[in-house]
Amino acid sequence: MAKHARSLSASEILELVFIHLAEVSSLKDYDDILEVLAKMGKALTSADRCTIWIVNEKKNTLWTKVAHGIERIEIPSDCGIVGDSVHSGERELIDDVYLDDRFHCEIDKQTGYKTKSMMVIPMYDYEENIIGAFQVINHRGASEHFDARDMERLTLASTYAAETLISAQLAQEIEETQKEVVFTMGSIGESRSKETGNHVKRVAEYSKILALAYGLDAEEAELLKQASPMHDIGKIAIADSILNKPGRFDENERHIMNTHAELGYNMIKNSERPLLKAAAIVAYEHHEKWDGSGYPNGLSGEKIHIYGRITAIADVFDALGSDRVYKKAWSDERIFTLLKEERGKHFDPALIDLFFENLEKIEEVRATFKDIYLDKVDEERTQQIKILGAYGTKSKGYGTSAFLLNHKNVIDAGNLLEPLNIESIDIENIWMTHSHLDHIIDIAYIIDNYFNLRKKSLNIIGLPETIKAIKENFLNNTIWPDFSKIKLLLSDEMAVAYTEVEVGKEYKIGNGESIRAFLTDHTVASCGYVYTKDSGSVLITADTYSLDTLKEEVNKDTKIKTIVVECSFPNDLEELARESKHLTPKILFKQLESLLNSNLSLYINHIKPSFFKRIVDEIEENRGKWSAKILKDGNFINF
Repeated sequence: MAKHARSLSASEILELVFIHLAEVSSLKDYDDILEVLAKMGKALTSADRCTIWIVNEKKNTLWTKVAHGIERIEIPSDCGIVGDSVHSGERELIDDVYLDDRFHCEIDKQTGYKTKSMMVIPMYDYEENIIGAFQVINHRGASEHFDARDMERLTLASTYAAETLISAQLAQEIEETQKEVVFTMGSIGESRSKETGNHVKRVAEYSKILALAYGLDAEEAELLKQASPMHDIGKIAIADSILNKPGRFDENERHIMNTHAELGYNMIKNSERPLLKAAAIVAYEHHEKWDGSGYPNGLSGEKIHIYGRITAIADVFDALGSDRVYKKAWSDERIFTLLKEERGKHFDPALIDLFFENLEKIEEVRATFKDIYLDKVDEERTQQIKILGAYGTKSKGYGTSAFLLNHKNVIDAGNLLEPLNIESIDIENIWMTHSHLDHIIDIAYIIDNYFNLRKKSLNIIGLPETIKAIKENFLNNTIWPDFSKIKLLLSDEMAVAYTEVEVGKEYKIGNGESIRAFLTDHTVASCGYVYTKDSGSVLITADTYSLDTLKEEVNKDTKIKTIVVECSFPNDLEELARESKHLTPKILFKQLESLLNSNLSLYINHIKPSFFKRIVDEIEENRGKWSAKILKDGNFINF
C-alpha cells in the first residue's frame, strides 16, 4: 500500500520525483510528459484528481490539456476558481469549494463527481506571463483538506509542467527539458545549504572546460556539463541543523554530512537515461581523492571515474572562492596554492595542470556567473543590518520595506510584525523615509498586537510632511485609531509619539551607533538615511528617482562603504518609473556611472515581485563594473 504523501521523508520525496522524471525521460510526446507530471502532482499531494489548464489568449478561454476523470473541456478564461487564479496570479487553497461563490458545480452535476477541496497554482512563462494553471482536487487524507505542505509539493510539479509547456510552445527537443529538470534539482540541493544557483552554473561550465581539455569529445563534455549540477543532490536529505551549521562539524556530524554522496547516488542510480546515469556517477564520486583518502569508497587514481575527478576540482575551486555560511571566500592566491599542493593527493595531477592551462577561460566563467544574491547570515559580525522586508509591494511570501538596525530601531515599517513577532515590543523608534503605505503599514499592527505588553511609546520619526500625512490620513481615528492619544496599560506614556527629523543631524541610537537623514527624490516628501556603527556606514535611499543626493553623501563621507538603492520596475516600464519616481536597472546604473567612489558594496531592494526575474536579469545585463547583490527578506547586510 502506498504511503500517504505527508508521511514521506525528504529522500522518499526525491525518490518519488525521480520515479516520475525517469518516466518523463523516456517520452518524446509533450502530452505524455504532462500526463506523467499530473500523476506526480497527484502523488505528491495525495489528491484524487489533477487537471492542467492552458490559456488560449486568442479565444480568451481556458482548456484542459490533462484532466483526470473528465473529457477535454473549455471555459471562459475568467470562469470559476481556476479562471480567477489565472487572472489574479494568486494561488488558491480551498477546503470546501461549495462554500466559494466562484465555484461552478455544472461539471459535478454532469459527471456525478463531488468536488470538495482544491488547490490551484498559476503557471508562468519566462516573461512572467500566465500560461495556464495546475489544479488538484479532493485530498485523500483523513481530514480531506490540503495544507501548506501540499502546496509546496504541488509547486514542484507545477514548475515542471510549466517548463514542459514552454518547451512545447518553443518546439524544443525533449533533451532540453531533461537538462532543465536536472539543473533545477541540482539547484534545490544547493539552495538548502544556502548556496546560490550560480554555484551549480559555474561548476557545470568549469567541468565542460576541463572535459574538453582532457580530451573528451564535445558530446560527452556537454553531457558532463548537464550532469554536474547534480553533484550535491544528496544534501536534500541532510538535516538543516547539520547542513547550515556555522562552525566545524563534530565526528558524528561529519559522518552524517559525508553520506550525501551515497544518498545522491542512490536517488538516481537506477535510471537508464545517459544524463541521469552521468549525474549518478558525479554525485557518487566527486568526493573521492586521487590518493585514496576520499569518500564514500576510498577509490584512488584512475579508478575514480573521470566525471568524478573533473567535478571534484570544479566544485572545490568554486566552493573555496565563494562565501558560505561557515566561512568567507578565500583569495585566489590561497586557492591556487592549495590546488597545487593537492596535485597528486586530492586531485588528478593531469587535470590540475589542465586547470591552470585553461585558467583564463575559467576566470571568464566566474565573472559571467557572479553571485548577485545574498543568502547568508554572518552571526559573528556586529556591524549588521537585518532586512525585514525587501520588496516593492506586499504579497504572499514578500515583505515590504523595513530594515532592523538594532533591537530598538528600524527604518520603515513595511514588514515588522511577521519577522519580529514578540520582539516587536522592543521597537522604540521607526525612522520613516516617507508616507506611502508599503513603508508605514505595520505601524498599525505592532501597536494593535502588542499594545498590552509595551511600556514605551512607539516613536514615529520622519520629515514634517511624513508625520503630517500619517497623523491626518492613517492614525486618524478613521483608518486606524489615533494612538498618540491612547495611554499604554503598563506605563503613563502614549502608545505613539511623533518626532520631526532634522535633515543632516546625527542622532545617537546606541553604543557607537548613529543615524542621519538626507533628502531623496520621490512623489511625496522623502528622505534616506545613513546608518553608522563604529567605523562603517550604510546609506539607504528608500524610494527615489534621482541619485544626486546619494552621490553628495557618498562623496563627502568616507565612512560610507555600502549603499542600498531601490529598483522597482523593468527597463520597458521606464516611463512609469519616471512618473512614479522609481528606478529601473538602466536608469540606476546610468546614474551610478558618475559616482566618484566605485568601490562601494551595492545592494538592491524594492523590486516588484511580479517583475522579479526580469529585473534581476536586467540588473545583470546593465551592472557594468558594479557587483550588485539582490536583497531578500531575512538577509543581512554586513559592513
